Amino acid sequence: MAYDYEDNDLNNQLKDNFMLLSNVIRQDKTSGLKVDLSRIEKIINDKIPETVKSNSPHNFYELFTDFKSEYEKFKDFILYDSLIGKNIVALGGGFSSGKSSFLNALDDEEALPADIDPSTSVPTYIVNGDDYHVLGINIFDSKVELIPWQIKQIAHGFGELEDNDGNIVVENTTLGHILESIFLSTPQQVYKNIAFLDTPGYSKPDSAKYSAKTDEQIARGQLNSSNFILWFVQADSGTITEEDIKFIKTLREYIPKLIILSKADKKPDRDLAEIKNSIKANLDMKGVRYVDVLAFSDREPDGYDIRKIRTQLEDWNKRVYESNFARNFKVLFVKCRDYYEDKIDEESRELTRLNTSITRLNGEDIPSDILEPLNQLVKIARKNVNELKDILDKVKKLQNEFFTEIKFISDVVGIDMPEPSEIDLIKDKVQNPLEILAEYKKSKGIKTDPSIAEMLKSAFEGIEPVFNKKSGGSEYGTALAEVIKQNCQIKPEEIKINDVYKNTDTYKRLIDSFRVLGKL
Repeated sequence: MAYDYEDNDLNNQLKDNFMLLSNVIRQDKTSGLKVDLSRIEKIINDKIPETVKSNSPHNFYELFTDFKSEYEKFKDFILYDSLIGKNIVALGGGFSSGKSSFLNALDDEEALPADIDPSTSVPTYIVNGDDYHVLGINIFDSKVELIPWQIKQIAHGFGELEDNDGNIVVENTTLGHILESIFLSTPQQVYKNIAFLDTPGYSKPDSAKYSAKTDEQIARGQLNSSNFILWFVQADSGTITEEDIKFIKTLREYIPKLIILSKADKKPDRDLAEIKNSIKANLDMKGVRYVDVLAFSDREPDGYDIRKIRTQLEDWNKRVYESNFARNFKVLFVKCRDYYEDKIDEESRELTRLNTSITRLNGEDIPSDILEPLNQLVKIARKNVNELKDILDKVKKLQNEFFTEIKFISDVVGIDMPEPSEIDLIKDKVQNPLEILAEYKKSKGIKTDPSIAEMLKSAFEGIEPVFNKKSGGSEYGTALAEVIKQNCQIKPEEIKINDVYKNTDTYKRLIDSFRVLGKL
């Protein structure tokens, strides 16, 4: 359709669109970062991939995606310092699962645009503030001041023009891909120590709703960088999907997860109770830990389980913020180091077997030309070992370089970060107690009934694991100690801190686990 240049309304609309576009895409280095991140980003984008490119763990892409998502959150804290010291409560789930509607109803106003196009969704932080303020961070790390209604226009419907007759003169487009994140400060968000993070729904590459912003790996990284997770399931789905469960199982286990059954008004109370039980049964069967399953409806925001939901949020709001940056950053380095150490052991064993075979064959007066293939295999194995040791050494140096740089940046902007020398003291991982028990029994020659695993599951049913608590503060640790004593013939007096220095590696890890779980 032809454009009428005499139409003042269209001209004004066009002018508004131009002003918004120029604002969103501008580059203003003075409005963004307070520190120079070029050195740390060179480590992330160049040095790490270059170091492992010839031989990397099979799950390196996932590890690296999580690592970069953690860095993006770290950068968000720098760009928007109101996040510092706040616990991040991330909202996850599939498309149209009710995340944005939940926040709008919880805050009692249209804080977020509901029903936005998933391909243009932008990760959005909502924090408590004295005034209503909207800020975007674009792909150039520049801060963009926004008017609330512009959020929805950016996400869905930017640029559309209509003439006086209601005819569309210009089709709409989207600008979501230009913004990395959005920050909303509002007095309606009453939890002063919480920053809600509304994440785009996740999708796989073969999904019709897939885009770079909704990639499953990206969504997982955003959720994994949070302190707490609200996971949304639609009531009219009947239960939680297998796809959701698989996704949740890829999230860090130690992050507490509250399942929200959204759109509860679409089901009668009796059905809701059955759906809740079904979700709990499915999660229990798949070994997924969760806080609870609670119902909610934005149509009846004061009904269903809203009081329980708010009680949980109030509890999280009271939690003292503990920075997870160092621990989450460390995962990549630990997993890579474990991989290379295992590969070195594997190649070294192969080299030993080859050398042993050659030694034995030499005693049989075997012609050298027959032994030549074995000698070549020895050279290859030795070369592999040396290359793996070189990569391992580089990974260790990169870890130290990364944490030295990130510590310097953290000190400048006021983000809690341990000294590089203290990073190795951070617990690498909390092992599954069943795995520790299995190794301990094997090392001690203890045999138990094959149904021991089922017995342990039954013994721990209803017990919520608690980490990083003081001695005596963990119901889980007490129960675990009792089960071990009863079923593995371990006397209480045998579990002593000093035993760490004189027993096997397996027993050391057992002691470490007791300490982490709060028993010692």
